[in-house]
Amino acid sequence: MVNALNIKVSEFKTGLLSFIIFALCFILYGNTIPNHYSLDDELVSYNNKRIAGGIKAIPAIWSTFYSEGKLKYEYRPVVKTTFAIEYQFFGQNPHVSHLINILLYALTALLLFKILRKLFASYSTLLAFTAIILFVAHPVHTEVVASLKNRDELLSFLGCIISLWFLLKYADSSKLEYLLFAFISYILAYFSKSSAIVFVAVFPLVLYFYGKTSIKKIMLAFVIILIAMIAARFIPKALLPAPNRDVFFFENPLFFYPSLVYKIPMGILSLLFYIKILIYPHPLVFYYGYNMIPMVSLYNPVVIVTAIMLLILFIYSLFGIKKRHVLSFSILYFFVTISLFSNIFKPAMGIVAERYVYASSLGFCLAIAFLLLKLLKIETIQNNILKKDWIKILIPLFIILIPFSAKTVSRNPNWNTHMSLYLNDIKYLNKSGKSNALIASQMMQDVNTTLNSGIVPNNLKEKADSIILFYNNSIKVLPSYYSSYNNIGTIYITMLAPFENDSSKQREIYSKAIWYFKESIKFKPLYFDALYNLGFTYEKLGNYKQSVKYYNKAAVLDSSYIKSWSNMANIYNDYLNNMDSAIILNQTIMKIAPASDIPYVNIGTYYLMRSDSVNAMKSFETASIKVPSNKVIAELLYYYFKDKDKVKAEKYRVLANIPVVTFLNK
Repeated sequence: MVNALNIKVSEFKTGLLSFIIFALCFILYGNTIPNHYSLDDELVSYNNKRIAGGIKAIPAIWSTFYSEGKLKYEYRPVVKTTFAIEYQFFGQNPHVSHLINILLYALTALLLFKILRKLFASYSTLLAFTAIILFVAHPVHTEVVASLKNRDELLSFLGCIISLWFLLKYADSSKLEYLLFAFISYILAYFSKSSAIVFVAVFPLVLYFYGKTSIKKIMLAFVIILIAMIAARFIPKALLPAPNRDVFFFENPLFFYPSLVYKIPMGILSLLFYIKILIYPHPLVFYYGYNMIPMVSLYNPVVIVTAIMLLILFIYSLFGIKKRHVLSFSILYFFVTISLFSNIFKPAMGIVAERYVYASSLGFCLAIAFLLLKLLKIETIQNNILKKDWIKILIPLFIILIPFSAKTVSRNPNWNTHMSLYLNDIKYLNKSGKSNALIASQMMQDVNTTLNSGIVPNNLKEKADSIILFYNNSIKVLPSYYSSYNNIGTIYITMLAPFENDSSKQREIYSKAIWYFKESIKFKPLYFDALYNLGFTYEKLGNYKQSVKYYNKAAVLDSSYIKSWSNMANIYNDYLNNMDSAIILNQTIMKIAPASDIPYVNIGTYYLMRSDSVNAMKSFETASIKVPSNKVIAELLYYYFKDKDKVKAEKYRVLANIPVVTFLNK
């Protein structure tokens, strides 16, 4: 009876601790539920046509890339599947998505609590509980939980620790079905994000420290997971087309300077960044990239001191391996899991990121928990939690939790929208070229949305100047930032010049734009956007030969964009008095875009300008066949045929949606 009572009391305490962990997840992240969509969420949520297909889209999701826009890359079908299922039942609802992120985070924390209790069963439950409380509250996780796009991190880590749980069950029982479950869980983790690859090394490490596993079992588990990794990594590559993912200098200079001379110091500084942000998580920002972590030499004092510190930690961890010491495990786990994002083995997008340290932070939190217990002289080798131990741990734990929690709760609303995030973080990002370009791009998009709706903001010039300022900041960080030059030029020709009443000032604005477009192609000669914009701007200035020159370059670079051909053709007809060349160019459009009505409308207009109504109407009729919804052409054809052919006139009246009363009156 006494033993049974002790078990029940122990289970009650464990259940209470689990409830505290679960509740803390919602206390800290509940204020993300009112948030909307933010940075990169469009990849997996709003405006994603694939996900809008709901459950029916799942087969297509599993046979396509994660990103399916201009850039096609990565294979993360599990993530998109969760959003497709959400869409099926809740529609486009960011608040439900944020709630699910919190639930995934809470589930991860509960499972980690269970695993740490099992892995360190000879230690006080306070060790696992303190570690997980620190893990849950750590502000560095706000990017993962508050950002919907980063559900890939949540699902990948959760899948890995589920796999780990099954491997521990296999170690206890030798039942092969647990290896099968671990195999499946790991593949799903990898199909959430390929960063799961590091757990191929983590699993044997954990099984060794578990202490109940023979070398034979560890090797078998390692082989099974290795097979799962190879299958998850290479089968999609064999079935999908080659990815299309350009890399840029501002994302990571190591893509362009892959030598170890640059990799090693960058890697050491990256590891220093991760340790710093775990100890002192401020400031937290949405993007780092060039030049937030500078490129320095191997002989840089900070690099040398950090390298010595890291080496000492690593050597210390090796001395404790045989005894299976908690600190040895914590350090080795941290180094293994962060290795993928250290920039030593391969460049990491953005150089560093808070999300990259998500899984690794567990090692840090476990080490801090162990050191706290040791510092407070709380007996770690015991199963029960004594009342005096609770009293000892609560004060220092709260000293850490209060600032961590305050930072987490205050950070979450920053992820409400793109602009709320950008405007909050930009003050810390003067050295990040990409971040300045991102905020400028979002501001530019917002202004364009307003203009496209037919509304001209009263403060348009002030808004344009602000956007230009941020783009110029990005150029200061990276003088070769060709897209920023192009975008500044675009602001001149779309937001400033069209609304300038003084013609001489308008020409001056167009001339400024040309300088920026030329700077853009100086750094990237085959840049379609800048080439097309040069053609457009020269056309506005009346320099038609230069306009045709750049339109032609743009058309050769991307023949599918028919506006280049069309604008060039219209210049030949309207200004260079060369209708034959104009018609040839429109015939090119007919081949490129057979369903388009543009070339037929163009040719019809050319004939109409020459008072050749018969040939003009022939072209317009073909245009109407191609695109019957073109009401302007349909109305023009109706008025032409109303006194010549009543059948055709009626046909085009219907297409033009001209009321019968108007028709009869005419």
